[in-house]
Amino acid sequence: MALFDMITQAGGSAAIEQIGARVGLTPAQTRSAAAALLPALAGGLKRQSGNADLGGLLSQSGLAPGAAPTDATASMGNQILGQIFGSKDVSRTVAANAAASTGISADQLKALLPLLASLSAGALASKAGGTQAAEGGLSGLLGLLDQDGDGNPLDDIMGMAGKFLGR
Repeated sequence: MALFDMITQAGGSAAIEQIGARVGLTPAQTRSAAAALLPALAGGLKRQSGNADLGGLLSQSGLAPGAAPTDATASMGNQILGQIFGSKDVSRTVAANAAASTGISADQLKALLPLLASLSAGALASKAGGTQAAEGGLSGLLGLLDQDGDGNPLDDIMGMAGKFLGR
């Protein structure tokens, strides 16, 4: 199942729209931003799949489905991004690349990225039911991203991005 689908199933489309509204985006802009940012998040999660610290952080710090994002949500999201990307420079580059492809300001995307990371963590933890997250660590959560079961979630992530960009 695609990460975007997990997020919307966990909290409905309102979950995505809430975090977008927090940074001044319309629902359409938020969907476009999520489609541009989620592949980088999922790719970072895949690269860090053996990182036990990240697995614990994901299972503890996700935005609960349907919960309104807060300053604490952004803080938790920044912790997740630090584990996924390793530096703020990578997060800035991800936001700049997404800005170039969406036309949304890089500042808004930089503000959205930690909220989206926290929301993604909450959706992954919710989908995994907690038990799978504890047993399989991050690799168990990443297995949920592999829609076609080929062992490589990146092709599914890219398909998801194309789906939401209308391609």
